[in-house]
Amino acid sequence: MKKDEFLKAVDTLKLYRRAELVDELGQELISDLYVDPLPDNHVLRTVLRPNTTFLIGRKGTGKSTIFQMAQESLTRDKYATWAYIDIKTLYESSTAELLGSAPQSYESALPPDAIRRLSVFKSFVIELIREIKTQITQRVTSSMWNQVREAFTGSATDLFEKLDEFVEELKQDRYLDITGSIQASKQDEETHKEKVKFAAKTTATISSNPSAQAQLLAELISELEKTRSQNYSQVFIKVFNVRGLITRLREILTTLNMRHIYIFIDDFSELPRADMEQVIDTILTPFNNWSEEFIKLKVAVYPGRLYAGQIDLSKVDEIYLDIYRAYGRNDVGNMEDRAIDFTKRLVTTRLLYFCNEDLEAYFDTSSADFWQTLFYSCLGNPRILGYILFFCYETTIIYDKRIGVKTIQDAARRYYEEKIDHSFRLNKFLQETFEERSSIYSLKELFEEIVKRAKALRKYRDSKVMSEISGRPPTSHFHVRSGYESILSTLELNFFLTKYYEMKDREGRDVSIYAINYGLCQQQSIAFGRPRETREQRLYFIERVFDFSPIVVSYIKVNQEILCNNCGCRHGHEMLPAIQAFDMLCPQCKQGRCKLVNLSRKYERLIRSVADETLLPDTELGILKTLHDERQSMFAKEIAAQLDCSYQLVGRRGRHLAERSLLVRGENETGRRTFEITPTAQEVYFSTTPEDQMDFGGDGDN
Repeated sequence: MKKDEFLKAVDTLKLYRRAELVDELGQELISDLYVDPLPDNHVLRTVLRPNTTFLIGRKGTGKSTIFQMAQESLTRDKYATWAYIDIKTLYESSTAELLGSAPQSYESALPPDAIRRLSVFKSFVIELIREIKTQITQRVTSSMWNQVREAFTGSATDLFEKLDEFVEELKQDRYLDITGSIQASKQDEETHKEKVKFAAKTTATISSNPSAQAQLLAELISELEKTRSQNYSQVFIKVFNVRGLITRLREILTTLNMRHIYIFIDDFSELPRADMEQVIDTILTPFNNWSEEFIKLKVAVYPGRLYAGQIDLSKVDEIYLDIYRAYGRNDVGNMEDRAIDFTKRLVTTRLLYFCNEDLEAYFDTSSADFWQTLFYSCLGNPRILGYILFFCYETTIIYDKRIGVKTIQDAARRYYEEKIDHSFRLNKFLQETFEERSSIYSLKELFEEIVKRAKALRKYRDSKVMSEISGRPPTSHFHVRSGYESILSTLELNFFLTKYYEMKDREGRDVSIYAINYGLCQQQSIAFGRPRETREQRLYFIERVFDFSPIVVSYIKVNQEILCNNCGCRHGHEMLPAIQAFDMLCPQCKQGRCKLVNLSRKYERLIRSVADETLLPDTELGILKTLHDERQSMFAKEIAAQLDCSYQLVGRRGRHLAERSLLVRGENETGRRTFEITPTAQEVYFSTTPEDQMDFGGDGDN
């Protein structure tokens, strides 16, 4: 039993985001360790097709790993190159640099939101060009690229001259194409046409005045927002001359006999919704639609957060990595078998590479349920699988014992309690409005009702199917009408629930099957899965007793409000279809816009009891949570690995927390920066009250 090698194998599964798979010598291991979710490397082959692709999956489903393998393959392609953009890190750094860096004329003329978007756009373009230059430089100087160097006899510097000019224009803010901005913002309204006409006439006299330029751009943006124009993004497209950038890229890569450039956009769904839409509308859509098949986008997104803008989805590939879409929709049994197979292939590949021993040295597979249990514990999510095996390592492997079914079940429970359960508890300190925090806690209420119902059904025997089951029946899965998916999406993204399958219920209606977190089911003694003894039991999940739609309907009636942002009028939920038909226009004042607000009645007192001065941004709460869990000083890089963010962001936010006496910034013996949580932070943020606990009713752990 090679304990250290087993731990290395497990650690490669736990890696976050862009973490490199390398050995002690720095050699990349991606080709040796890559396991495709589908046979014949079907996902990888689809990503490598010269089409725009959306790779859709929750955190930990392997999106970044698939990108890394695709990039490794493209590096060997003579006629294509690639660029990788970590959009979350780029967004963090560009917004952090905004403070005090925007030209004074902009700060006085442009609204803060517009300045931020301009900064994100500029940073994106500069990072894209930097990545392209890096890739092409490696190729031009590589001995493998004799054919390319024969096609182009100049130097890399000669190649990049035009791109460097473009970057300098961006950095020096000489990029406001006012005439183009005006042309892009033309509207059908006659009054707006007059405004544009006047602005065009004055362009020549103000072009040398940055303040006047910024003021005009601000007025255009304001006008577009007032008219709710979809052409808002066109201002930015013209301002930054996206067509010019595409032309320059094409000229350079054509010189090198390149037919395609693949642009990988990672962590896209981490952006705020408005910024995500802006990036699509102002950058990705023009790249996709104007490049004449030259630029191919590969974008990683979360389920339910796919915004395509003007990109024609009928002409792109959508690859789903979560189990209900990845492994077939015709039969739930086949779906489970394929997902179990992926889990087994993933573990086998890692252990054979690092340990080079038979799996039986580490796993007690005598139980027929071993691989099924391991699949249930992670539901095909590689990162969660890594944590499950790490927790198993700590309780068995280090004691020279093998991992069995009970070990996996205990590890799954630990993963739920340490990594998932805290989500609601810390959100009462989230630096958001009361309404936002209340909305989060309203989902806690909904989840509690779901689990209470699942526990109550353990003793249900009134239906024929349930009465034929010996012992405690499985009640871990339920179904709701498909129209309610959006209400459960946040619980799913945070792994309290997992969408398991899609079926039709007994009445022929489309329903979505959900599974309650396996670790929570272990905690609450809820049997997981479905019976398999008879043919009739294949429809177990759509038994009427598992229809939880009434729970969702009750939640909507009790917790949701329709609120006007102008007059403050609250409308009954039965008014929603009519209000939606008029684009959320308030029927009372006929001026404001209505929005759906979820409010927690049950936890209102708890949320209001939190002092404003203790509220923190999500990242800073995550830093404190990581330090609290580890109970030791840590480096920024170690914290970042837990939070799925950049170490630079941890460093910046760590300074803020230190200024508030919530953590201590120290140094180790080599002078490297360390972080440690203070007793004050422990007391304020991690002293739990009875209301902080999940209310699942009695009879848990029994």
